Order: sequence, then structure tokens, then C-alpha cells
Amino acid sequence: MLFLAVVLLVFVREGSEVFARNVGGHLSDEFAIDVTKLADSEALMTQVHTLGRTQRRKSRKRGQNFAKKMKDLAEAVHACGSMGFTDMKLHKLRNTSVTCNDGSPAGYYLRRSHGSKRWLLFLEGGWYCFDQASCRNRWANMANLMSSKRWPDRQKGSGILSPDPEENPYWWNANTVYVPYCSSDVWSGMSPRRDKDDFAFMGALILQEVLRELLPLGLKNSKTLLLSGSSAGGTGVILNLDRSAEFLRREGSSVQVQGVADSGWFLDNKQYMPTECTETLSCAPSEAIRRGIQWWNGQVPERCARQYSRDEQWRCFFGYRAYPTLQAPLFVIQWLFDEAQMIVNNVGTPVDKEQWNYIHNLGVDLRKTLTNVTGVFAPACLAHTLITKSDWMTVKMKGVSLPNALHCWEQSVYKAERPLRHNRHRKHREEASPMADDPSSYANERKDRRRDGKDGGAKDLGSGDPVERTGRREGRRGRRRNRRNRRNRKQRSLLWGRAEPQESTCVSQLVDSCPWPHCNPTCPKLRNPFTGEEMDFIPLMMELVGIDMNAIAEQMGMDPDDLVRMLTS
Repeated sequence: MLFLAVVLLVFVREGSEVFARNVGGHLSDEFAIDVTKLADSEALMTQVHTLGRTQRRKSRKRGQNFAKKMKDLAEAVHACGSMGFTDMKLHKLRNTSVTCNDGSPAGYYLRRSHGSKRWLLFLEGGWYCFDQASCRNRWANMANLMSSKRWPDRQKGSGILSPDPEENPYWWNANTVYVPYCSSDVWSGMSPRRDKDDFAFMGALILQEVLRELLPLGLKNSKTLLLSGSSAGGTGVILNLDRSAEFLRREGSSVQVQGVADSGWFLDNKQYMPTECTETLSCAPSEAIRRGIQWWNGQVPERCARQYSRDEQWRCFFGYRAYPTLQAPLFVIQWLFDEAQMIVNNVGTPVDKEQWNYIHNLGVDLRKTLTNVTGVFAPACLAHTLITKSDWMTVKMKGVSLPNALHCWEQSVYKAERPLRHNRHRKHREEASPMADDPSSYANERKDRRRDGKDGGAKDLGSGDPVERTGRREGRRGRRRNRRNRRNRKQRSLLWGRAEPQESTCVSQLVDSCPWPHCNPTCPKLRNPFTGEEMDFIPLMMELVGIDMNAIAEQMGMDPDDLVRMLTS
């Protein structure tokens, strides 16, 4: 035994010397450890404790610096690899029975972000047609929205589809999918093509097939899917959100589905000047959808459909009617004075008091429909669509831009969902734990004794029972694990540009309160169709149609200066 002890001591000392020679230089330079004392266990422990205190004080700053350097590196790599590799590539659907209006195969554009658990799927917009005459007229003038024959092999993205972290700070590195619109049915149809002279309307089936093909590419095991769209694509999000979430669940995916509807929240109100429903742009939305839903075999959210008879289910195409029935979370982006709504309502250029009042009431009515929407960005601007524009960060309300509001909402949805996941996992653990089921277990016995006032206190806690020691040890491990996870999440947020917004500045319900078009100073500039010059709303109206502000102010019983100030402030 003495011989073995001597050999072990020699081995430890020689090993310490070898360790000091090989690694000591690095430790001395990096952590200021005196490697000559490493063989002395007391000196080693003293230096380790000193190092620990020093490093804990510096850990947060070093972690942030490291995260910043890694983010800079990621952006540099992104810039080096942006020569064509950040474009989205076209994929035609393998299921060739799901087609565009003309029978050509539908498809989608995809840009993979390997390692990312986030997916962003965007539905293109572009009006609709609702009967034989309007569809023939659409085919003659907008065949690119009814066929895939001329689709390019690659597609670039802007706004929320951009791979540039400067333009798209929160979703630039998500797996991005762009689905072109070629079904003319607001993404609702399930009507196949019956003969060569007929049109197919299969928007809902196109989206379903796209999701089916994305599942084995990583969507199935991903964290979140942001289903988004603009104009008719925005309405398509409202119609397909719950159906898509249910389809993915049936396919075995646990991905959380969230919706973003941009400029697809229309009103089924009366037109300013009622007209015959002969073409898309002059037909009242309610009448066009009433005809179209039968023409397309259009599908609406199941829970909304239950609210109406078969003949009245067209009402579910209007967001304010469908929203209360949706189960998946939805964020609404809507201009209070949407250009498309103004066109179909036949308002025309405002030149008299009645038109101004109609426009004002249009904003009031739309604002009312957004009262109970938990995630909304609604500026008082005359425009249409925003989310895919490269300047989408410039429009603000209360100092908050759309990307920040949308990211804030996305985080709040995730946090609201997280306790549900935690409770499911906790329930599973409790069901699997004998301590939860066995009434004679030490934990339950101690609860009973405490309730009866017979607990032995601290002395009893130190009884040395192996079950309690295990419980205390697991509790400490859990607390350490939680602290480590919080620290890692913070560093990852800094690294990928997804820093969580502060509670005091996180706002996801933003609706302008000013009453007139372009009363928000950050609204997009309007362009003079004759000169191409960018102008504000009132000066443009005065130049184009010669609006007499004095006459309008007199009709409204206001001072002309007050009227101009109200419209432009």
C-alpha cells in the first residue's frame, strides 16, 4: 500500500508539471493563473475561486462582446454570400393535379436557412375574378396572375422577405417561402379545371400542397411558422390560418402557426357611388365575394362558417367577422384609408364635403373593427400593402415601427404559449413520478406533517433521507439550468439580432387616432402621376384637382388655416 501511495504521488506531481508546461502558457495569458503553483492543491483552489469571482463580474460584458463579434461575423458572411445565394428558388408542386387557373402547375419559391427553426411563408396578392366575364377580362389583362408559365427561376425578396439584416432585422435568417398567386380566388378555392376552356380555382389546395412539401424539408420539426400575405394574400391568411394549423397537426408537426394579414382587412360597407357589378374594380366587395365563393367553391374558416347559413358564409371573407372565431393568433396590418378599399367603394378624388365625410367615416368604421384585435398596426395613411416594401421600417406610430411592433407581438404570443407547454411537460413528469402518486412518499408525508404542525423543522430536513437529498439536488440543478438557459437565450438574441424588447417599450396594438388620410407624418409619400414628384396628400390634391380649401372650410364651418393644420398635423 505504501508503494502504491508513493507511485500515485509521483504520478500526480509529474502530471501537474506536464499540464503546467503544455497548458500553463495559455492559462497564464488568458486567466492570469500562476501555473507554478498548480501542483499545490490549496494554491490551485484559491486561484480558481479568485478567477471565478473575477470572471463572474466580467461574464455579462464578455458575453455581449462575444455575441456582437459573432453577429458582425454572421453579417459579413451574409454579405460575402449574397451573390445570388440569397435569392429564392422556384419549385413546382410535385402534385401536378393542383394547378393555377390555366392548368399550369402551381409552385413556390424557397430560400433555406439551415439550422433555423423559424419559417416565414408569404402569400402573394392581386385582386380576384368572380364569374366568367370577369375571369376572361383578367386573363386578357393579367395572365401572369393566372398562370405559372412565365415565372422566373429565382425571386428576390424585400421587406420581411429580405435576407438583409439591416432591412429585415428580425426575420432575415428565417426559412423563407414565397407562394405566387395564380388562382384568382383569394386563396380559398377548391374547384378543379373541368375542361380546357375552363379555369381552375385551387388556392386553398395550393397552400396545403406547399405545406406538405415543406414538412420533410424541416418545417415538421420547426418552432414557428409565420403565415403572412398582402392584399388578397392577406385575406387568404385569415381564411387559411386555422386550416393550415390543423393540417400541420394532423401531419404530426408541433410547429406553432401565427398569421400576419397585410392590407387584407376589408369592409363590406356600402359604396359611395353604387355601380353595376360588371368588373372587379367597380363591383362592391360584398357582391363580388358573394358571387365568387360559389364560382371558386371557396372555403372559409370552419368556426366562422358555423355562425352563418350556407348562403351567408361569404361574410367570413371579411376580417372583422372572421377574427373572433380564429384559434391561431393573427396580427393585422391595415391602412385606415386603404387604396383598394377606396377604389371598390367608388369614392373618387375628394372634392366636396360629402366625399370628405365619407372618407373620414371610412377611417372611423375601420378603426372600430380593430378595437378587440390584440396585435395590430393601422396608420392613418392612404396606401396599400406594406410588409414587403423595402422602406417598411419608416412608417411609425408612437415612435414604434412595424417590424418592432410585429416582433413584440410575436414574442408575446410565444410567451403566452410557453406556460401551456410547461404545464403539459410538468403534468407528464408528475404522472411519471412515484412521489406524485404514492401517498406514503416522504414528500407527501412531510406536507401532511407540516399541515398538522408536527414538522421537525430544520433538524428533520437534515435527516439524510436519500429521497429528500435527491429532491434538493434536483432543485439546485434546475435553478442552475434555468439561469444558464436565460443567459444563453440573451446571447443568442444579441447574436441574431432578436433582442427581446423591453416590457416598457413593447407595444403591439397601434392604431392611429388622427382622422384624415396622411395625418401621420411618417406616411409614405404620394407620387404626382404627371411629374413623378413625391408630395404630401393635401398639396397633391390641391395641384391635381384644384381643391379649394377655403370653400371646403366654409362648408364645414371651419377656419381655412385650422382645416389645413388639422389635415397635415
